[in-house]
Amino acid sequence: MKKYIALLLCAALLNACALFSRDSGSESEVLSDAEWRDVDITDFQETSLGAQFKKQTQPIVYFQLNSAFLDADALGVLNDQIAWFQANPNAKIIIEGHCDERGTREYNLALGERRASMIRDYFVANGIASPRIRTISYGKERPEALGSTEFAWSKNRRGVTIAY
Repeated sequence: MKKYIALLLCAALLNACALFSRDSGSESEVLSDAEWRDVDITDFQETSLGAQFKKQTQPIVYFQLNSAFLDADALGVLNDQIAWFQANPNAKIIIEGHCDERGTREYNLALGERRASMIRDYFVANGIASPRIRTISYGKERPEALGSTEFAWSKNRRGVTIAY
């Protein structure tokens, strides 16, 4: 019973944080929540804000084989990203989950979704409003490195954060 109450309190706290940290910007390239819901996150043009994010932070975290666990290196990268998003409250966030070529298409799509969701959940737990964030899994469909080597596989097991 105590675990159930704790989960309810955590959910209520996360929802309250999301309500109180809504975007309020009026920059011309900033999308409203309604417009954001209609964005095709699989095919969009990079904005100047997105280019600035890539220049000022590391947009990629890497995962171990068959894992969505965020290790210390990933947490360091994500903490830098969180600081950037807190300093840029008008930026929307797209998180892509990727996998290496091993495993079935279905398995890798599910694993990519777990990876993207893990990053999203970490952002939300650290004060980023959930309405700012969209996730997508590409599974093994968009490799960063080609080849069937441990080096290529390690580069393809990743989560990519994009500012929009």
